[in-house]
Amino acid sequence: MGGPLLAVLRGWISAKTTAAMAAYVLDLVAETSLEPRGIELLDSPGFSGRLQAVVAATRDWTFLFGLNNIWAVLAQRLGGVGAFVVLLTWRWWAPFVVAGSFVLMSWTFARWVNSAFDRVLEVSAGGRRQATYLRSLLTRPAAAKEVRLFGLADWLLDRYKSTWLTTMAELWPLRKRGLRPAYLACLVTAVVIGGVLYVLTSDVVAGTVGVAFAVTLIQAVLAVQAFGILGDTQRAVGQYAATVRGLSMLRAEVGLPALTPTATTRTPTTVPHGPASVELNDVVFTYPTRDRPTLTGLSLTIPAGQSLAIVGVNGAGKSTLIKLLCGLYQPDSGTVRIGGADSADGIRSRVAAIFQDFVRYPLPLRDNVRMGANGNDQPLLDEALGKAAGAGLLRRLEDGWDTVLSSEYAGGTDLSGGQWQRVALARALAAVCGGAGVLILDEPTAALDVRTEAALFERFLEMTRGVTTVLVTHRLSSVRHVDRIVVLDSERGIVEDGSYDALMAADGTFAQLFRLQGSRFS
Repeated sequence: MGGPLLAVLRGWISAKTTAAMAAYVLDLVAETSLEPRGIELLDSPGFSGRLQAVVAATRDWTFLFGLNNIWAVLAQRLGGVGAFVVLLTWRWWAPFVVAGSFVLMSWTFARWVNSAFDRVLEVSAGGRRQATYLRSLLTRPAAAKEVRLFGLADWLLDRYKSTWLTTMAELWPLRKRGLRPAYLACLVTAVVIGGVLYVLTSDVVAGTVGVAFAVTLIQAVLAVQAFGILGDTQRAVGQYAATVRGLSMLRAEVGLPALTPTATTRTPTTVPHGPASVELNDVVFTYPTRDRPTLTGLSLTIPAGQSLAIVGVNGAGKSTLIKLLCGLYQPDSGTVRIGGADSADGIRSRVAAIFQDFVRYPLPLRDNVRMGANGNDQPLLDEALGKAAGAGLLRRLEDGWDTVLSSEYAGGTDLSGGQWQRVALARALAAVCGGAGVLILDEPTAALDVRTEAALFERFLEMTRGVTTVLVTHRLSSVRHVDRIVVLDSERGIVEDGSYDALMAADGTFAQLFRLQGSRFS
C-alpha cells in the first residue's frame, strides 16, 4: 500500500516543482529578451541567434522532460545507496571501487552531453535557425500560395536538407572527439566489474560465500550502476542544464544576474502631456554589422507642435533616424532628446509610431488598437479608429471590436493590407490620445488606395493638430501641407530644410524629386 502512495506523492511533487521551475526559467528568458532597452543586441546575429536557440530549447519537450527527470535521477541514485550498503557487508572496498567506476563513466558521459548541447546553442545557432525557417515555409499559411504557385516544395526540401547537414557537419566531429573519454571510462568500468565478479567467484569456490548470498551480491553490483549513466533520463537533465547555462551567459551579457530575476516593476514616472520638442545634436550612428556610419554629424530641432516631413532617396537614413527618435537605438555620439529627455525610457514614454513593418497581431481588434493607449478606454479607442478612417471597417466586422483579426481562429477574419494599415494607424493615434507628444509615421499610407490616402491626408493635419508630427514618406504629394520639410542625404545629412513653397521655389533636390515623381502621371 505504501509503495503506490509514495509513487503518487512523488508524481504530485514532481509535477508541482516542474511547473514552478518551468515558469521560473521562462520568466528569466522573457526578462533577458526584454532587458535590452534598445534593439541593437536583438539585431546582432550573434546575440539574437543564441537567444533564439535558448528559446527554441525551452519549447522542446526534452526541456520539460529534463525538469521532470531530475526527480527520477535522484530516486535512482538513492536506490544505488542500498546496493552500496549490501556490498559493504561482503568486502569494504568493493562498493567504493564499483561505484567509483560508474561515477567516472557517468561524469564523462554527462560532460560529453553538456558539451555537445552547449555547441548546439553556440556554434550552430545561425544555421539551425535558417534550417528551421526553411522548414516553416513548407508548413505555414503565409508562404503557402507562393510555394504552390512557383513549385518551391522540392527546392525548399533540398535547401533545408543541405542547410541542416552543413550545420550539423560542424558538430559531428566535435561530438566524436568528445566521446573518447566516455569510451575509456566504459572500459575501466568493465574491467572493475569483471575483477569484482572474479573475486566473488573465488570466494564462492573457496566456500566463504554461499550461493544465495552470492546471487544477492551480484544483484547489488549491477544495482550500483544507478551511480552511472542513466540513458535518456540523464541526457534530458544534461540538456536542461546546458539550456540554463546558456541562458545565464546571455543574462550576464545584458547585465542581469545569472539566475535571479530582477524586480518586475519600474519606478513610475510622471509623463507630461501635450506636444514635445525634438532635438538631435551632432548625432553619429553606425550599425554593428557595418563599417561606415549611416548618420554622421546630424543635427535637427523640431519645435513642439510642428509637423515635419523627412524625405530622401532609399538608403538616405530615414528609417535609422526614426529608430533613434523612438529610442530603439542609441547613437555612437551626440544626443537625442524628446521633450528634454534623453534616456530610452524617457523618449519612448513620449513617442507614438507606426512603422512600415508594423505588427499584425492575431488578436481582437480592440487589443490591436488599445496596445497603443495602454488602457481600455472605449471612447478613446473609438476616437482613434475614427481618425484613422476605420469606422467602416468596424461596421463590417461581425463581432465588432471583439473580432479576432486572423482567419486561423474560429470566428476570425483576415484584413486587406489597407485595412491593416488603418488598424496600425489607429494604434498610434490611440497613443496620442493617451498623451504621447510626438507622432512618427513611417510610410503611413503605403497600402492605402489613392482615394483613401487623399481623404486621410486632407484630415491628417487637423487630426494631429497640437502634436509634434514626423512624417516619412516617398509619396511627395503627401507633404504639401506640413509645416516643414527636410531632405536627407546619405553622405551630406540634411541638404534642404524649409516649407513646401520655399523648397519648390529653390528648385533644388526636393523640387527635382517632386517633378520626377509627378511626371509619371502626366
